[in-house]
Amino acid sequence: MNKKTLGKAAAGLALVAAAVISYRTFGWGHMRGSVHDLNLDLSAPDALIVTQSLATLPRDLLTIPLARDVLREDLLFYYEQNEDRLGLKGSLRRIAYEHELGWGDQLIRMVLDEPADVALWRDADGSLQHYAIAVSRNKLARLLEEASKVALKDSQMRIAGTIKVDGDKVDVFALDYAYQRTLLLAAHGERLVILSHPGMLYHGKDGADIDGTAEKTVIGLLGKDATQRHQFHRQFQLPEQPVAGHSVAVKADVLAFGYQPFFSALQAVRFDFSKGAWRSQALIDGGKLGKGGYDSRALWSALPLNPSACFTVPVDWAATKPVLAALGADGSEALAGQMQGPAAACWYGSSRLHTPVFVATRANAPDAAFGNLFTAVVGGKQLMAKPATQGDALRWQQPVDTALGAAKPTLALSGNLVVFSADPKLVDQVLAVKRKQAAATGDRLPDAARTVGVIAPASLAQLIQRETFATLPAKQEPVLRGAADEHLVPRLNALKKYPPYRLVLKQLPKSGTAWEPLEWQAIGH
Repeated sequence: MNKKTLGKAAAGLALVAAAVISYRTFGWGHMRGSVHDLNLDLSAPDALIVTQSLATLPRDLLTIPLARDVLREDLLFYYEQNEDRLGLKGSLRRIAYEHELGWGDQLIRMVLDEPADVALWRDADGSLQHYAIAVSRNKLARLLEEASKVALKDSQMRIAGTIKVDGDKVDVFALDYAYQRTLLLAAHGERLVILSHPGMLYHGKDGADIDGTAEKTVIGLLGKDATQRHQFHRQFQLPEQPVAGHSVAVKADVLAFGYQPFFSALQAVRFDFSKGAWRSQALIDGGKLGKGGYDSRALWSALPLNPSACFTVPVDWAATKPVLAALGADGSEALAGQMQGPAAACWYGSSRLHTPVFVATRANAPDAAFGNLFTAVVGGKQLMAKPATQGDALRWQQPVDTALGAAKPTLALSGNLVVFSADPKLVDQVLAVKRKQAAATGDRLPDAARTVGVIAPASLAQLIQRETFATLPAKQEPVLRGAADEHLVPRLNALKKYPPYRLVLKQLPKSGTAWEPLEWQAIGH
């Protein structure tokens, strides 16, 4: 395989794949309200998988050497032996046997082995837990007839409600397949839609009310209109026709933990599998790049060498204005119009996972406004916004107590550079690079302007191991610590074999929004 594919974002893709294949669904009972309370918009998924065969996705994921070494064949074993999948398979077998039906495992094979769209939504914890699967299969008409008969007399299957599709009355079935786990299924013609939780469609007391937006979405997925059948494709700017392989698209808001409105030019990332190889793309809105565009040279030339992971994002500084205004710090609201270009967030193996360093550039923002902002956010009224002088840099610092221990949030200004971290040592390192007293990450990047990310697997593995063991003291958590030693450490050791990679965005859209290729390139030593 081409070396360029070795460093593709295996971890992010693995999370998406695992979210689908784990089938973490919940019950029809007390959990129904909590799902609906999330206000899931069934017409707007957070991620989408378009695939020729969902069953082959885990195995194809393991064609990436990095994913194969880290995830190993355990991923396939988990997929095949997952308790939810086994519970669903057992329930369908029982129903088929007791009612003398022919389906058995057919429904599972139909969903997993046929071309399908899998849309996913986030749960309250941010994980992609809720899903809808839309699949086409000619044999569904017979299954629909059999399901109607079964639902009248089986303890695990019943009619939850009805909808109208192309003028036809369509039953929506609820299938209880494990403790507090229920699926909704609706079929029309050759189309089948599966929802992972009844609360995605029904709400109210006893699930008596149907969500209008969700109903319209399901009707479109089941109907004859090909455009509505593939309605999710438009949101991710994917072709309506099925892909040859797999296409996994995730909205940037999912990966950014809700901060994506501040860099709305980056709308989604995508991983495609075809002809035995994976490739990455980014959905960029050229009209939202704003002043400074997506040229990251100034940032990479200021960042210390050897980050564990470092990414730059095209910030829409105007979008920060309401947040700055709400803080009420003198002059801070004006900072929204006085910053420029992208910003960087970087993690280093010498620091902690919760103390990355953030770097941005300013045009003509006054020093005092930053001091006032720091006081409002970190220090409160007891801190005077008076910086210390360190060479040509101004520096604000305030010790604080956190749930993770004592920290010293530090803000520094040096020329047009703005640096912040809860780890003052990282701020010191950035300032040392600015003074030409230490090497910069940009010194090793041949095309820093279009480099949007750097990952060093060895350093990242070191950081993950240290953070994991910090939360699992051997004396207090002997079982979990032992499991980490046995299962996590070998995978991290495998990760350490790989050289650093940089993520390169070769070009930006000339106009409008478009998918642009992302290249993973090994960084020479």
